[in-house]
Amino acid sequence: MKVRIALLTGNELRHKFFASFLSCYPNIDLKLVVHERNNKLTTNPLYLKSKKIKRHVDLRKKTEIFFFNKFVKKNSNYKFINVQKSKINDLKLAQKIKKEKIDFLISYGCSIVNVKILNLFLPNFLNIHLGLSPYYKGAGTNFFPFVNKQLHFCGSTIMQTSEKLDGGKILHQLRPNFIEKDNIHTIGNKIIQQSAMDLCKILTSNKKIKFYELKTSFRTKFYKQKDFNEKSLNRALKNLNNNLVKKYIINKKKLDNKYPIISQL
Repeated sequence: MKVRIALLTGNELRHKFFASFLSCYPNIDLKLVVHERNNKLTTNPLYLKSKKIKRHVDLRKKTEIFFFNKFVKKNSNYKFINVQKSKINDLKLAQKIKKEKIDFLISYGCSIVNVKILNLFLPNFLNIHLGLSPYYKGAGTNFFPFVNKQLHFCGSTIMQTSEKLDGGKILHQLRPNFIEKDNIHTIGNKIIQQSAMDLCKILTSNKKIKFYELKTSFRTKFYKQKDFNEKSLNRALKNLNNNLVKKYIINKKKLDNKYPIISQL
């Protein structure tokens, strides 16, 4: 029997890849996708003011096209609704999702869902957090590990959606496989690909869904969108030029073991 899913997500290529992957995975029935309009990085004042920021953002788009474009063109045959920013919390939309009689509602890359909508779908409302919670929370959670020379905190967390930002109980986490030529964008896209794959494997495994709390003495790092600027980008790029990825690969086992994650696979 197929697992029935609805997805709340953004409208960029990475989000369309995620939806396309779910739609063609065996034993998953993607009943409905809600694509919410995202704030474009190209409208950010920094994009217009800083050549370095512009190069970084343009490279992100180019890398996403390389990773996802062919797959999306071939596999984007799913039922969807387009909504404007923040309309994801429209009660009429929630009722439309309810009528699909889904097993799970997944959120990835959309606005924060309000409590009224949240309570309609718990406990089977899952969120894809691109970052390893509770180590890194907020925005840019796979960018700032490059700034802080902490690549062992790159990854994603599949968690139960909660009122607390990035604070739900954890179903599964993953770290990407680095190679020396990886950069911020390639790692980000690898994490998205693996997150989609792991989510599908877990939901179709016929095993009981279990959630866990990850306790750590590490002081959580929390970032906002405004923390991404030319200064933080310069630090990240400098670290990359100083063989940050190679150094992590050499010490990967030791660093990963020091900061454990929850894995169901």
